[in-house]
Amino acid sequence: MNDMTQVLVDISKAAEPVEALRSAVLSQGGFWPDLGTGSGLFEVQLFGVIGFGPSQAIAADDWIVQASALVRKSR
Repeated sequence: MNDMTQVLVDISKAAEPVEALRSAVLSQGGFWPDLGTGSGLFEVQLFGVIGFGPSQAIAADDWIVQASALVRKSR
């Protein structure tokens, strides 16, 4: 099982999927900002996959969809 597949498994089992993805990003030396109020675009980059959206949750969901598609395609 590769790292991306393991992260997807961990996310699928997590009570808080965004927090699971956040932990994975930080464990790989990435950056995850603590958000205050405001608006903008949030981006998640991990294992060459980029997810983005107007919130952490939507960006995480986008990353999960794209990473899952890559894993399925590689089988």
